[in-house]
Amino acid sequence: MNQQNTISRRGFLEAVAVLGSLGLASCASNERQSSRSAALGRTGPLPPRREFVVRNAYVVTMDAKLGDIPRGDVHVRNGALIAVGPNLTAPGVEQIDGSNRIALPGFVDTHFHLWGSFARGIVADGEFDYFPVMSRLGPAMSPDDAYNSARLGIAEAINSGLTTIHDWSHNIISGAYADADLCAIRDTGIRARFSYGYSRNLQTKPEQTADFADIARVKGEWFGSSNDGLTTMGFASRGAGDTPPKVYRAEWEFARSHGLPITQHAGRSLAEIKRFRRIEMLYKDKLLGPDVQLIHTYSASPEERAMIAETKTHVSIAPFTASRLASGLPYLGDLLSKGVQCSLSVDTTTVGGNADMFGIMRLMLQLNHLRSMNVMEVQPRRILELATLDGAKDLGIADRIGSLSPGKRADLILVRTDDLNVAPFFNPALLLVQQAQPYNVDTVVIDGRILKHKGELLALDAQEVMHKAAESFNAARKRAGGPY
Repeated sequence: MNQQNTISRRGFLEAVAVLGSLGLASCASNERQSSRSAALGRTGPLPPRREFVVRNAYVVTMDAKLGDIPRGDVHVRNGALIAVGPNLTAPGVEQIDGSNRIALPGFVDTHFHLWGSFARGIVADGEFDYFPVMSRLGPAMSPDDAYNSARLGIAEAINSGLTTIHDWSHNIISGAYADADLCAIRDTGIRARFSYGYSRNLQTKPEQTADFADIARVKGEWFGSSNDGLTTMGFASRGAGDTPPKVYRAEWEFARSHGLPITQHAGRSLAEIKRFRRIEMLYKDKLLGPDVQLIHTYSASPEERAMIAETKTHVSIAPFTASRLASGLPYLGDLLSKGVQCSLSVDTTTVGGNADMFGIMRLMLQLNHLRSMNVMEVQPRRILELATLDGAKDLGIADRIGSLSPGKRADLILVRTDDLNVAPFFNPALLLVQQAQPYNVDTVVIDGRILKHKGELLALDAQEVMHKAAESFNAARKRAGGPY
């Protein structure tokens, strides 16, 4: 690689400093967004989409036709995958050395409460359980706090190799909080679904529907013709049990009339199913379907799992929070055997600790072994599919991402194979699922933008992100009156 074609972090940061004076409302795509989020926004532009070729990587395409390419190249131009294969011809194009690297699609999270990212280290047991703590802290947050917390979660996600997240935003106290989350998503350059509906101020108002007017506003302002395709929108439901039938039916009808896929917590714990069996209720109401994502389902009965399969409903599994909150052991192998579309999620770093898909994959494999008592039921390669292509399928964007297939968008990561914790390299699926950590992520590309390279974030100043998140956390904690 010659000096002209080498990626320069110093040069990039100098450009950011010069352009930082363009203003803090740069995330807004129109005047109304600017008025709601004038205090928010990045201090500089995202890196441009550039043309480059990754050379001599072990390419795990997750494309059934292409398979693995032990010594392959990946050609990216204008945010798209142009070609994938050995010895690609691309004269004069910038080169990225993929030697001792696995190139694979970026990881896809399918359920992440970004707003709580700054609150790690305060959730424990008893009176410090997640639900009472966050129910107290959430209402004390400002839109600025929501932005800073979300940006922390996204920064960690990108650093860890996540290129897509599903922001399940349920601390929206007013429309300004929705705008704050969306600003954080746009400013950081991550691909995302943003799901809006279940709001913190509705927790004690089961008879009141979600704010349909503001959901429609957000859809029109943020997801209209100016949207670059990186962000899609969904509806986050409180659902059966937490609301009466007339409310949840009206909400689901609204969501479907606006083309919004629906996401719903269900069967999370034994405590929940003692109160109601939400999956059965939704099935009897004929509401389940392929546009519905159920989260958790650890306590779903065999009959309910059959209902999920029959209706082609999707399931997102969060192994960190399942185990940490003693919610139950996921029925992953059983769901997959029934043909259910499954995926993996961070859920919340407040409980799970990290936005770490490597750890999620590893724990998912282990929990399924414990549930099934059959180590052959689900294998590491299948777990890797859940974290990449199946996550894209769950979110309805597998035509764009999830595999390194020419024509798709360029969301990919490079993972080092010559670090102490992964050497010697033999099997890519085993390395990625059973050995690797975020530390091993060398490069992260989202939609053709290089956001991390040689182990360093390029578009975000990690120290500034952490400082702002800590400031917001301490201020919100003080407003909430402690004691944490």
